[in-house]
Amino acid sequence: MKKWIMVGLVTALCGSVQAEPIRTALTKENRLPRLYQWESGAEFYYQEYKNNDELISVVPYLRRTVLRDFALFATVPYSRFAPEMGTSESGIGDATVGFEFVAYKDLFGYPWIMPHGEIKFDTGDEDKGLGTGETEYMIGVALGTTIRRSLHFAADVRYRIMSDEDNIPSLGLSIVWDLDNRFSLLAEMEIARRKDRDEIGFREDDSNPITFLAGMHYRATRNQSFTIHGGGVNNSGDDGVDSIIRGKYSYRF
Repeated sequence: MKKWIMVGLVTALCGSVQAEPIRTALTKENRLPRLYQWESGAEFYYQEYKNNDELISVVPYLRRTVLRDFALFATVPYSRFAPEMGTSESGIGDATVGFEFVAYKDLFGYPWIMPHGEIKFDTGDEDKGLGTGETEYMIGVALGTTIRRSLHFAADVRYRIMSDEDNIPSLGLSIVWDLDNRFSLLAEMEIARRKDRDEIGFREDDSNPITFLAGMHYRATRNQSFTIHGGGVNNSGDDGVDSIIRGKYSYRF
C-alpha cells in the first residue's frame, strides 16, 4: 500500500513539474501544459546585426496539450525592421505551427526524449526584412535529464529544411539551475552549419554560427512566469546577427 501511495505522489509531482512553460530558448524542455490546458503568452526578440540593422519582434503564441504528452502550438509575430540605411518597416512576420511530443520519460520525469517539429510559413514580407521569403520545415529531437533535482541538462538536434536554400542542421545545449522553486538561471549555446554563397551564387563556404545565451526564469504565480535571455552570435558572417535580447511571458489557464 505504501508503495502505491509513493508512486501516486511521484506521478503527481511529475505532472506538476511538467505543467510549466519551456524556459530554454535554444532547446526544448520536458515541460508541457496539463492535458487540455492552454498556455498563452508572448515572446520578445531584439536582434542587432553586424551591419547595424535591427529587428524587433513581439511574438504572441498559443499552446495546448491535446493528447497525453502531445502538445500543439502556433505563433504569429509582429516585427519592425530598422536598417541602418533606409526606411524602417513594420508588419506581420513568418507565422509557425508545430508540435511537441514527450515520447519517453522515466517515472521521475527524467531522463526524457522529446521529438518536435514545426512549419514556418512565408507570411512576412522578405523585401521589407520581415520574413525569409520561403516556407521552412524543422524537425528535431531533444533529450535531457536532471541531477540532484536542481540541475537540468538538455540537448536538441534540429534539421531545418529550406525550400530555396541549403538545409541547416544544428545542435543546441542548455543548462538550467533551479535556485529555488521559483527562480532559475540558464546558460545555452547552439552551433549550426550552413553554406554561404557569393553574390553570383557559385562559391560555397561552410560556416558554423555559434549562439550563446544566458538568462533567468521567474515564476511569479502558479500560472504566470517570466524569462529573459541575452547573448550574441559568433561566425555569423558580415551581415549576420551580432547581439540578441529575448524575453517571454507565459500564462496557463
